[in-house]
Amino acid sequence: LSRNRQKLMQQLMQAFPDSMELTAKLVTGVSDVNASLRFTATQYRSDGVTYQMSLVRQIGPTLEPPTTERRVPLLPRTGDMTFASSVLPTTVVDYTRNEDQAGGLRRIYAPVAHDKDAPPLRQIGQDDRLQPWHGVTGQITLHVAAGSSAVPVAMPVFESTGRLAPRREHHHYDWPSEAQLMQAVPQPVLPPSLASLGRLYQQAWSMFLKLVVNPPPESGAIGSYISTGAGFGLMQFVWDSSFTTMCMAYAWRVMNVHANLDNLYSRQFDGGYLHREISWEDGLPSLFEPDFGPNPPIASLAEWQVARISGNLLRLKRVYPLLLAQHQWLRANRRLPDGTYWTTGLANGLDNSPSLGDGYPCLTAQMAHDAQTLAAIALLLGNADDARMLTDHHQQCADALNQHLWSDTQRIYATSLPGGGHNPNKVVTAFWPLWAGIVPPQRVDALAEHLLDPGSFWRHHPIPSLAADSPQYRTGGDYWLGSTWAPTNYAAIKGFARAGRHDLARRTTLRHLQCMSEVLTETGEIWENYAPDASARGSWSGSPYCWSALGPIALLLEVLIGVEPDAIARRIRWTVPDEPGLGVRNYPLGDATVSLIRSTADDGRRLEIQTDRAITVEIIHDGKTNDLACNPGRTEHLLAE
Repeated sequence: LSRNRQKLMQQLMQAFPDSMELTAKLVTGVSDVNASLRFTATQYRSDGVTYQMSLVRQIGPTLEPPTTERRVPLLPRTGDMTFASSVLPTTVVDYTRNEDQAGGLRRIYAPVAHDKDAPPLRQIGQDDRLQPWHGVTGQITLHVAAGSSAVPVAMPVFESTGRLAPRREHHHYDWPSEAQLMQAVPQPVLPPSLASLGRLYQQAWSMFLKLVVNPPPESGAIGSYISTGAGFGLMQFVWDSSFTTMCMAYAWRVMNVHANLDNLYSRQFDGGYLHREISWEDGLPSLFEPDFGPNPPIASLAEWQVARISGNLLRLKRVYPLLLAQHQWLRANRRLPDGTYWTTGLANGLDNSPSLGDGYPCLTAQMAHDAQTLAAIALLLGNADDARMLTDHHQQCADALNQHLWSDTQRIYATSLPGGGHNPNKVVTAFWPLWAGIVPPQRVDALAEHLLDPGSFWRHHPIPSLAADSPQYRTGGDYWLGSTWAPTNYAAIKGFARAGRHDLARRTTLRHLQCMSEVLTETGEIWENYAPDASARGSWSGSPYCWSALGPIALLLEVLIGVEPDAIARRIRWTVPDEPGLGVRNYPLGDATVSLIRSTADDGRRLEIQTDRAITVEIIHDGKTNDLACNPGRTEHLLAE
């Protein structure tokens, strides 16, 4: 539930009263025009022109009462109607579908703006509406004609979205074949004991290609993308797409790794708001969910990941304004007086989790991480003022989190309660502050104890979304009542690695991947979530599911093999794995292709590095760091005994 529920209900009652008064004007001499029109906010752009959709239904010979039903019986046609817009009279487009015809409808798109959109309705951060409400910016005249009759109709023009997006018009994308894809992505080098993880890795990449969908241009989509999962059709979520992009980044040479985010950016409202879920049936927010958006602000982390492996600074320049706008919207509309941030069970993605409260550790930590990432981007782009502002906000979030959202009783981060104290349920997002790098050392140890406790988070398949000692914990998972999820595992594992607990990060990664591999062997699928107490799919889960590639791709490369890119600085940080025989070939670091392997030679002390461009490899092993300059060709390095 939203903490603004009472205010929202009052606003909803005003916006959608229980009764409505309709007035009508009878126009004589136009008997050939017998239709009703429903104006929608669905828009798409082509050649600089914005088109907006209307649904047209022919009316029978007798006057019928108005209806909110979209599907009505098919009526006999009394003549073909034509439409013209006062913006561009000859370019109304008919995109009627078979299902529309079956319902007695026509789907037309009329030009409502060209060259430039109407001025923004809101300044960055400002928003006093019920999200995700589309405002009306003006009107045009739609001329409806049939036979010898014609009627001018005042058509409202809804606000345009995506003003800051790098793309707003539909483009065709060519996706690689599976063979092309596998030739371009990194090739893990695994010892025989971990060979099953190679199959899991390949299955994850193959899954992406199976999930590609291509919405029609008139939906407003700017191109095809990797969908959330087989059970979600044309529904696209922000945090699912952000995490998927973090995996897609490794295929940047052959895949449009920005496809998912570009579609979502084209839906950003004036002011910076980006709704959590878009339906590409019509390009509009899915359902009407006041205060149940936006999803976690981690698109910046996804963009940063792509830039650090590809070296593409131009992309960062293009998306920085919209990412900053989203950050400022959240700061203006989700920040509490104590400096923490509030969210809801749908906005944060933990649908049925008993995590409710006031301030949330997840969003507060995510805002800190977002601020830190945007500050790094701002510095690269030469914007020192923004960098200072964002760095200050990062520290403010860290201070607020550690002051207000740490439970001394449970020794864990938890949502604050309105009457004081903290939510008694231990939720997996308690580990999210680790990834943001804002956890004091002594609290890192406390979080590690929770993770390793078999009665809490160290279950057969770690890390369950709800600790096993919660009364609401379900052994089958029941979605967020215990299921093990890829995104929260990724955040927690990367967090422990960032806090210097590489041993714990690797141990958890290995167990997570082994369980996924066992389920793959049993079912042939990668699942939305997993049961915490057995190697099985979660009790409420579907397959395939995009973000579950995080473990098989990202955690395998970044934590188990230990490679983190920085193509912008032509560097790789390699936290050398404990086990000889682990490494990676064909790693696409900017314009360099790199291989790094901990060889079984010399008792496993030899590191073998191959590159076709000069790079620096930062070697981390046994608590020591060593920069190794590598020229094109082969470089060998012996670890100290």
